[in-house]
Amino acid sequence: MSGHGHGHDVADDAIRVSRWTRVTVLGLIVLSGLVALAGVVHWWPDERRIDAVQGLVPFTANGIVVVHADLVDVIPACIAVKTATSAPCGDSKARILDGRNAGRTAAVSLTPDVLGTGLQAGDRVLLLDSSGVAAGVPAGQSAFAFYRADRGSSLLWLAILFMVAVVAVALRRGVMALVSLGFAGVVVVGFLLPALLSGRPPIPVTLVSCVLILIVMLYLTHGLSMRTSVALVGALIGVALATLLAWAGITGARLGGLGDDSATLLTFNVHWVHVQQLVVASVLLASLGTLNDVTVTQVSALWELRSASAAMSRWRLLSSAMRIGRDHVASTVYTLVFAYLGTALVLLVAIRLYGGTPYDFLTAEDVAEEVVRTLVGGIAVVLTMPITTAIGTLVVAGASPTADPAAPAGPPTRAPRTVARRATYAAPASVDRYRRLPANPWDVD
Repeated sequence: MSGHGHGHDVADDAIRVSRWTRVTVLGLIVLSGLVALAGVVHWWPDERRIDAVQGLVPFTANGIVVVHADLVDVIPACIAVKTATSAPCGDSKARILDGRNAGRTAAVSLTPDVLGTGLQAGDRVLLLDSSGVAAGVPAGQSAFAFYRADRGSSLLWLAILFMVAVVAVALRRGVMALVSLGFAGVVVVGFLLPALLSGRPPIPVTLVSCVLILIVMLYLTHGLSMRTSVALVGALIGVALATLLAWAGITGARLGGLGDDSATLLTFNVHWVHVQQLVVASVLLASLGTLNDVTVTQVSALWELRSASAAMSRWRLLSSAMRIGRDHVASTVYTLVFAYLGTALVLLVAIRLYGGTPYDFLTAEDVAEEVVRTLVGGIAVVLTMPITTAIGTLVVAGASPTADPAAPAGPPTRAPRTVARRATYAAPASVDRYRRLPANPWDVD
C-alpha cells in the first residue's frame, strides 16, 4: 500500500502513472472546480427576492396555529355511513403541550385512514388549533383538528441507525462518506435551493452544485489519488451527458411538472422560476449517486486488475474491466427501475382506478416525468461506464516487464527496449511485480 495513506486497499506495489496523464486529469478537475466556483459567485442567491417571497403562501389560515399534543385516548371517528359492526366511535382525546391551550385535554376527530397508520395512545401528533379564529368555532365542533403525526423522534433514531451501520461496516471511509453527505446538504440548502427560488437559471446552478459536490465527495470519501481523480473525471463527464439527455428528454416529451402540485404552486406564485428547467435540474441531481457509484467501481476494478497483473496488455485490461462493468451496469439498471417502482407504488395502484389503456397511463404527466428521469439516469450510467473504463485504461501504466524475485537486492536496472517488449508478453504468471517510483500522492495509488 502506498505511503500517502488515502485508504485505498491496493496491493503492496504502487501503480505507475505518467506525468502527462497526471497533468491532464488534474488539469480537467481543477478547471471544472474553478468554473463551478465562478458559477457559485455569479449565480449567488438574491437575498432580497428570497425575503420577498418568504411566507408568500400562508401555511395556515389566519388565526390557526399548529400545536403539539400527546394522544390520550384513541377511537375512530363516527362516519355518516354506518358499518355492519357496532364498534364504538367518537372523538379521540389529546393533551395539548404548547400554545394558548397548553395543559388542556381536547377532543380531536381521527378518521379511519389516519388510524390506519397505527396511531396509538401516547403518540405525539401535531394539531391545528383554531380556537383563536375571530369568527369563533361553531357549537358542537372541536377547535382542534388532526394535522399529522410528529415523526421527528422516529426519523432521528432511523438516521442514527443508518450512521452507525455505515460507520460500523465502512469504518473511516464510512465516516468520510457521512461528512461528504453533510457537505452536499450544505450546498443544496445554502446555495442551490435559495438560488433556484431567487430566479437563477436552474440548469447551470444545479450543474455547478453537482460539480462541487462530486469533487468534495469523492476526494473526502476515497482520498487524494489518481484512482479517485480518474473516477471523478468519469463522473463529471457523466454529469454532462445526463444534462444533455435530461434536457432532450424533458423538452422532447413536453413535460413541465404539470402533474405536481408543488410545480403548480411555483408557477402561480413565483413567476420567475422556470419550472420545466427545474424538472431538468431534478433529473440531473437524481443521477449523481448512480454516476458516482459506477465510476468509482470501474476505476477501482481497473486499478486492482493492474495491481494483480502488471504484464497484462492494455487491451486485455480494458476487456476485463468491461466485463466487470457490464455486470455492474445491468444491476444498476435494475436499481433505477425498481427504485422508481418502489416510490411510485401507491400511485401505480391508485391510477388503476381510472379507465384507459396502459399507453395512456405511461404517458400521463406525473408518470411520464418519472419514466424520463429513470431512462435518462440509466442511459447516462450506461454511457459513462465505458468512457470511464477507457480513460482509466489510458491512465494506468501499460504492460510492464516483471522483476525476478530471486534477483539480488540493489538498484533496479532498465532493460533494453526490445528485451522489455518481449518480456511483457513472456513474463511467467507467477511473477508479477512492479518497481516503485518516488512517492507522490498523485503518481501512485
